[in-house]
Amino acid sequence: MELLKDKVFKGISFEIVNEGLGQNSWNPFVVTLRVRNNNETKKKLSIKTNYISTTHGLKKGSVLCLDFGSYGSFLQSKAFVDMKIDFCENYQKGIEQAYDGDRMELIVNDGKIASLLLLRQGNQWYIDEEKNCGSINRDLKKLIEHFDGIDEKFGLTLQNFSVKVEDEFSLTLFCEVLALNGEVSEERFSIEVAIYDTDNNIVYHDSISKYDDEFKGFEVFAFNSIKLDIPVDEIGKIRFYPTR
Repeated sequence: MELLKDKVFKGISFEIVNEGLGQNSWNPFVVTLRVRNNNETKKKLSIKTNYISTTHGLKKGSVLCLDFGSYGSFLQSKAFVDMKIDFCENYQKGIEQAYDGDRMELIVNDGKIASLLLLRQGNQWYIDEEKNCGSINRDLKKLIEHFDGIDEKFGLTLQNFSVKVEDEFSLTLFCEVLALNGEVSEERFSIEVAIYDTDNNIVYHDSISKYDDEFKGFEVFAFNSIKLDIPVDEIGKIRFYPTR
């Protein structure tokens, strides 16, 4: 078996740096999980855990993020955070200490980064079982939105949208731009694209402009090699729209 602290998952590493009773008045059992981002870009993380105690059975984990802002925020590049996880239900502390033979489930970003079953042996945590994280979601076309009413005001039709996923953090977008009824506008226009995460935050924006004599009535617009701070699996929607 491999030590948890010795393995890296998509640029993210984990280490259990402390375990025992907490410091508040009712003293729950707490595990401190150190999460380190070794990537060159920031990373949004969510952690789910369960503890399988040899003395008290299954206990669900509640994660409190320290020195990291609100839980679910981005962890900056080359930074780490200590997450305190307590394992008590209905304020019943139950577990008082960790024992060899205890196990812990660790699920990171719904299994897209890691889905692990850990085993405690010799006061250290080992990876007892690792589930496949699955491949990158490459079917993002269903996330594309555009607005026919706005397109028509510009005398344009946007159609045949395509997404080419290059890797976990990058993609290229395409759309056809057609002059409505074959009538080419004499005004300069731009096609804009905005990418949102699952919390409806804009994580990317760009535009391609065309001048009067450049657009002949039909063209494929390509937004090439878009680099994101989030994995493509965490994209919530992609919007195309024209502007002037």
